[in-house]
Amino acid sequence: MGVFGRGLLTALAPMQDVTDAGFMSAISGFGAPDLFFAEYFRVTECSILEEAVLKTVLSKPGGKSVCAQILGGSEIHIARTIELIKKYPQIEFLDLNLGCPAPKVYRKNAGGGLLKEPEKIRSILKVMRENWGKTLSVKMRLGFDSAERLEELLGIVQDCGADFITLHARTVRQLYRGKVDYEKIAQAVKFLKIPLIANGDIATARQAAEVEKLTGCKGVMIGRGAVRNPWIFRQIKELKSGAEIFKPTLGDVFKYIEKILAAQTLANPKIIHPDSRLKKYLNFVGVSVDPLGEFLRQMRRAQGLESLMEVCRKHLLKNPGAPYADAPYPSLCARPNHEI
Repeated sequence: MGVFGRGLLTALAPMQDVTDAGFMSAISGFGAPDLFFAEYFRVTECSILEEAVLKTVLSKPGGKSVCAQILGGSEIHIARTIELIKKYPQIEFLDLNLGCPAPKVYRKNAGGGLLKEPEKIRSILKVMRENWGKTLSVKMRLGFDSAERLEELLGIVQDCGADFITLHARTVRQLYRGKVDYEKIAQAVKFLKIPLIANGDIATARQAAEVEKLTGCKGVMIGRGAVRNPWIFRQIKELKSGAEIFKPTLGDVFKYIEKILAAQTLANPKIIHPDSRLKKYLNFVGVSVDPLGEFLRQMRRAQGLESLMEVCRKHLLKNPGAPYADAPYPSLCARPNHEI
């Protein structure tokens, strides 16, 4: 596959209500990943292609492709949705979501819930492969409540013609708690004949390199770590090539925040509460600003956009040359949205 070159592929993970067209546009200026993944199209009996998600899939941030993702459990309606997607020939990648851990999703036998039904996955993927002639992938977890059937699940995905797999090394039941099991990713890599992208708690360029070395994966997918640090994809490439690794300052972070705000306002001209929207991103950014979390506390209490930006100026521009922490401070929590 052309997307997998000689180096380690980097991908932005889909995060609901976070990784939209505006955000992708903003971070592409700091060092775009090789591949972007959009939020999913929810497939139901009467679903259409949601306008905001379609806009993201067609956006080509930094000239890079955006993978469309679908979530659903009906072969008939998945086939119908694929026909809608095929009306946009610029869409090159299609992904099946088998990893969403939200109870409201898996209880309807979609997302991570399908991992309990391997033969249903086989049926869905056969329909997808028959109806989609371009690159097809699957984003999944180790299993629903254990990894006991992981090889069976991987074998089904591979046998049904998927071109690559992204594996988040937790179970659905774990949500985002507990340790990511990279050893299971290493086992999956040995089992598979198709490329595997590793996903889960990759926060720095050095950690990405360590995961590659440990697992033999062909790529890394990063979600929360990229919202916190939009330079991470650039840093991974610099580390792999032996170049000097860019180290952002607090002043650089302020410019990043300004760019997110501008991109969000442009992408959502009717936005009513831009401060609430911006806080979704600042929750991630804030875990590397100061070890005591004072920025996070003041940011969360701020009312209105001007008050919020004043908090940003106070903490980021008082000493703009100060380093921005490479990794999140361990005592702080970003309270993340669902990363699928």
